[in-house]
Amino acid sequence: MPVLELKDIAKQYNKRVWGVQGMSLDVEDKEFIVFLGPSGCGKTTCMRMIAGLEETTRGSIILQGKDITDLPPRDRGISMVFQNYAIWPHMTVYDNIAFALKLKKLPSSEIKSRVEEVADMVKIGTMLSRFPGQMSGGQQQRVALARALAVRPKLFLMDEPLSNLDAKLRVIMRTELKAIHQRTEATSIFVTHDQSEAMSMADRIVIMKDGEIVQVGTPEDVYFRSADIFVAGFIGTPPTNFFYVDVKKENGCTILDHEFFKAELGKEDSDRLSGYEEIVLGVRPEDFILNKEGNGILKSQVLVVEPQGAHQVVALEVEGNIIKTLVPSDHSLRPGDNISFDFDMRHLHFFDKQTEKRIS
Repeated sequence: MPVLELKDIAKQYNKRVWGVQGMSLDVEDKEFIVFLGPSGCGKTTCMRMIAGLEETTRGSIILQGKDITDLPPRDRGISMVFQNYAIWPHMTVYDNIAFALKLKKLPSSEIKSRVEEVADMVKIGTMLSRFPGQMSGGQQQRVALARALAVRPKLFLMDEPLSNLDAKLRVIMRTELKAIHQRTEATSIFVTHDQSEAMSMADRIVIMKDGEIVQVGTPEDVYFRSADIFVAGFIGTPPTNFFYVDVKKENGCTILDHEFFKAELGKEDSDRLSGYEEIVLGVRPEDFILNKEGNGILKSQVLVVEPQGAHQVVALEVEGNIIKTLVPSDHSLRPGDNISFDFDMRHLHFFDKQTEKRIS
C-alpha cells in the first residue's frame, strides 16, 4: 500500500482561479519524489495541501491508510522544510532542533540523543551551542533539515529548500540531501523548479504544468521518453531543439524533410511514423554529432560559442530559431565558422504536431 495517496485533490482560489486541478498520485514507502515545474504550476500549493497549510477544494489525502484531508498540520505526522528555513533566531541550534520534541514531552535523554544524531547526520554536530545569526545560509538550512528529521515523520516535505543558497553550495547540498534520504529512508517529497536538482535527486519526477500533472516517471523516463513537447523542452540543459518536418517516402525509405536538412529513418522509426505527414522532431543538444568532413545532415554557421569546460555549447540559427548543440572542447570554433552535424538517429524524439504528444 502506498504511504501517501492523493485522490483528485484540487485547490481553487476566489471561485475562479485553479492552483491545482484534479491531481492524483501514489507515493511509495521510502521514495524520494520531486515535484518539478515552472513558477505558478501548482507544485507548492499541492505540497501545502499535503502539509495541511492549505485547505483542499476537493479530493482526499490518505497517509498510511488514514484520511488526513481535514486534520490540522500538527496531527498529520508530517515534517516540512521551507524555502526561508523558518528557524527561531533567539534559540540555539540545539533548542531549534529540540523544539518539536519538547512539545511532544519526550524524555530529556531521548531528546538529547535525537538532536545529536540528526545534527551529526547533517554535519552541524559541533554547532549546537550557536545561534542562527552566527551561521551561514547553508548551515541554517542544515538546522532546518535536522529539526524536521528529529521528529521522525511519516512524510518529509521540502519546499525549494536550496533556492537561497549559492550555486556551488546547492550542488553540494543536493548530494548530501540524497545521502541523508538514503540513510534515513524517509519517504520524501521535494519541490523545485530546477530540473538539474530534480534529475540528480529523484526516484521519480512529477512534472506539473498549469496545476496538472503532465508526466510521472524516473529521471530516465522523463528525459528519454518525454510525454510531450512541454516536457522535452523543460527537461535538459540546454533544452531540446524542435523542428517542424514533413514525413515523406523516397525510394522506399522514410525521410524527414526540412528546409535545411533531410534525414533518413530506420525501419522501427518508419513504422512509428506510419500515417503521419507532418510531425515535430525533437533533437537534444548532445544528439548532434559534429561532422568534421563538412558533409553532415545539417549545415549552418556558428552563431555563438559558450565554453563550459569539458564541452562547449554551440548555437546556430536555423529557420530564424536558435539551435543549441554540444561540441567537445578540443574542437576550436568561432562565430561565423561553417559547421556540419549528423543526428544520433537512435535518440530522436517524435511528437504529434496537433496534440504535441509523444509518438510512441
